[in-house]
Amino acid sequence: MKKILVIVDMQKDFTTGVLGNAECAAAIPEVVKVVAEGNFDEIVLTKDTHDQTYLHTQEGKYLPVEHCIEGTEGWEIVDEIQAACQSCKNLHMVCKPTFGSLELGYLLKTLCEKYKGEETEIHFCGVCTGICVISNVMIAKAYVPEVRICVIENACACVTPQSHSTAIEAMKTCQVDMI
Repeated sequence: MKKILVIVDMQKDFTTGVLGNAECAAAIPEVVKVVAEGNFDEIVLTKDTHDQTYLHTQEGKYLPVEHCIEGTEGWEIVDEIQAACQSCKNLHMVCKPTFGSLELGYLLKTLCEKYKGEETEIHFCGVCTGICVISNVMIAKAYVPEVRICVIENACACVTPQSHSTAIEAMKTCQVDMI
């Protein structure tokens, strides 16, 4: 069995920075534990990535808080997660300008084709469950519909426990396994 882990947006601005909250900060040790215990063949880190024009984008109009500006401290992956991932031989980074990433979908499809003939699973964790995690899980389902997609529920977090639970229930409805 081949296992791919996608760690969604575990960046400083979402955990301890400008959009950080206790829920998302609490996910940090859970994600580190997943990396340490998961024995993954591939790890993909996504980074929410904006520039100085963020406030003029569609997203910026709905969420007028500059965050994850490329090159800033808040854009960086949380130190503990960076350290945990260093031992992975097959580490990938996807910078995404919005919630979901078609580039991630293409990468996952390519990685699954690399392991063609072997059972493959894609596991997701990260933040925010109700925005970026759910968006990228659904993109993965579209790109590799016959691959088992799993969400590691206790290694995900959202702005509130309720928004996290709502996203978990929505993904279950779409045949995503919770582990």
